[in-house]
Formats: sequence, C-alpha cells, structure tokens
Amino acid sequence: MNNKLEDKVDKILEQQGEMNVTLAKQSVILDEHIKRTNLLEVKLAPIEKHVIMLNGVLKFIGMVAIVVGVIEGLLKIIGV
Repeated sequence: MNNKLEDKVDKILEQQGEMNVTLAKQSVILDEHIKRTNLLEVKLAPIEKHVIMLNGVLKFIGMVAIVVGVIEGLLKIIGV
C-alpha cells in the first residue's frame, strides 16, 4: 500500500516537473512574441500617422466637393 502511494506521488512530481519545463518554454516564447509585437508597433506608428493624414485629406476633398456641388446647384437654380 505504501509503495503504491509513493509511486503515485512520484508520478505527480514527475508530471509537475514536465509542466514546469513546458511553462518555462512557453515563457520564453511569450517573451519573444512580446518583443516582436513591440517592434512591429514601432514600425507601424508612421503608417498609422499617414493613414490619419490621408483620411483628413479625403474628408477635406469631400467637403470641398459638397460645397462646390451646392454652389453649382444654387447657380443653376438662380439661372446664372
């Protein structure tokens, strides 16, 4: 009976050791992933600024087009 208990405890300890090894490997992989993610975020910052600028320019062009359309419509209504 005592031998079976020791065997089970040994098996649990062995599994715990395997889990510790797996956890250590996953920790290293996670650190590498975080490092790569941070590098990509730094590289994407200028692209994000460019996209924001282009959105602003396109909105401005759209507003100008609306104003020109309204003015042209009013001039046609007036008959000029």
